[in-house]
Amino acid sequence: MQAGRPRSVLLVEDEDLVALAAEEALQDHGFRVCGTAATEGAALELAARHAPDFAVVDLHLGQGGSGLKVGRALAAVGVQVLYATGHGLAWRQEMEDTGARGCLTKPYQPDEVPRALEALGRLQDGGAPRHLPREMHLFVD
Repeated sequence: MQAGRPRSVLLVEDEDLVALAAEEALQDHGFRVCGTAATEGAALELAARHAPDFAVVDLHLGQGGSGLKVGRALAAVGVQVLYATGHGLAWRQEMEDTGARGCLTKPYQPDEVPRALEALGRLQDGGAPRHLPREMHLFVD
């Protein structure tokens, strides 16, 4: 991440209200949401166009494909991926195998999304997270 510019986030979420609440919370905490996608294809297109620093990716995208495929593709190009899922840690190994940095289990409070990304940013910068949201699980090497 470069100092001086807002950290950018791609939201990949097929539930409109969840996406809207997360977007507002991220913006309130100084993040720039570069796009919101409800399908695998739209997520990959937005990521290619905007090169986000972070992505919050719903594990299951309903009719729109696989969050695991999105997460794997984004992590492969250096995006810090945080999964968001109502499946808890049942898919932990699969999520870790994509190169994601963590998981935020649903239901969560919208303010937990920016706090989770701040924790990932501190890890990326070589520091330790100050505080992890209660519903966040880190995947560390």
